Amino acid sequence: MKAEIIAIGSELLLGQIIDTNSSYIAKRLSENGIELVQTATVGDDFQRMKEVISGAISRSNIIITTGGIGPTEDDLTREAVAEFFNRPLQFQPHLMEQIEAIFKKRGFKMSDNNRKQAFIPEGGIPIENPKGTAPGFIVEYSNGAILSIPGVPAEMEYLMEHSVIPYLRRRFELESRIIQYKVLRACGLGESAIGLQIKDLMKQNQNPLVGTLASIGDIKIRITAKGDNPQEASSLIATMENKIRERLGTLIYGVNDETLHGNVTKEMERLNITLSVVETFTSGIISQKLGSTGNNSFNQGLVLPTERSKAGFLNISEDEVCALQTDPQTFNDRLSARAREELKTTLGLAIHGQATEDQGKGEYRMETFYSIASDEGIERQSYSLGGELWMVRERASIIALDMLRKYLIKKS
Repeated sequence: MKAEIIAIGSELLLGQIIDTNSSYIAKRLSENGIELVQTATVGDDFQRMKEVISGAISRSNIIITTGGIGPTEDDLTREAVAEFFNRPLQFQPHLMEQIEAIFKKRGFKMSDNNRKQAFIPEGGIPIENPKGTAPGFIVEYSNGAILSIPGVPAEMEYLMEHSVIPYLRRRFELESRIIQYKVLRACGLGESAIGLQIKDLMKQNQNPLVGTLASIGDIKIRITAKGDNPQEASSLIATMENKIRERLGTLIYGVNDETLHGNVTKEMERLNITLSVVETFTSGIISQKLGSTGNNSFNQGLVLPTERSKAGFLNISEDEVCALQTDPQTFNDRLSARAREELKTTLGLAIHGQATEDQGKGEYRMETFYSIASDEGIERQSYSLGGELWMVRERASIIALDMLRKYLIKKS
């Protein structure tokens, strides 16, 4: 069973709104054993909308459109679908009553142009929308159906759960078909290096299918399995996951939506470890990540961007700070030890960076230094990083958190 998603709205093409709807719909389709083969974004252009709809219907059994069913002149989805299928729009009195009731409930006066939203293509199946004033509709064709729903995320999600998915499962008898996936999350190596280690597992057209997706400092390894039932799909995923873990080992830090900083704080809590952090060039990124978890194992974070703030924290003069920074790793060691002692935590984590080269166009080469102070001494490492400052800061923050994660593994 093949499906396509068409996101409609010029605001999407202009970058004024990010299309989160398509990713949500794709996930729900996958969970129900429906293969998504293509997504498209089209502006509020009547002819172009018909062309995109025509191409999708020629390829796929299920077409889901989002957006373009509002009350304004540039909301043209219903008109495009109606003309493509040569089905005139017909007024639905019960939809009009529902729209009027929503306006009354919200204390607003309905405009005349909202009447447009009570029209759907002849022979279409209405999708009632208790969350908003834009009902959707379904138009069936010989071997499939096009389903048009609102682009407002809250309304779209509600209708997907309560109308679209139940309809698709009935119409296409999906109860016995399932696609499941699991994402392993790794850091410590780049996408290409990880890809080399699991190259033979990433062959196309196999079940399960393995693929990678990279972002700064974070590699997602997605395992997708098809089965006749959830148990079969889960078993296929588990077998492949074991193979990947055997090769990547501690590079894998979590699964699915888990985060590096979330898992680090959970492990610290489990080990009854508290942490303080000092950052001299990452602008509090590490502290923000750890603080966002709400876990009490992260005690305090300090940002020391100036020589004055560094001197105040170490209780020395600015001249002494400058002298210490001639040996940046030792300087960073001292920051981590001071954090642990001053803030009375089990561990002190410090990160320090010094630009060694201005590469132009806002890019730098930086030497970055990492220290973890404990009652057993100090662990340290350093990396040379390059790129725009925001990118260097993000990568350095992830390196620091991963260093902390591996330290905790040794303590487990």
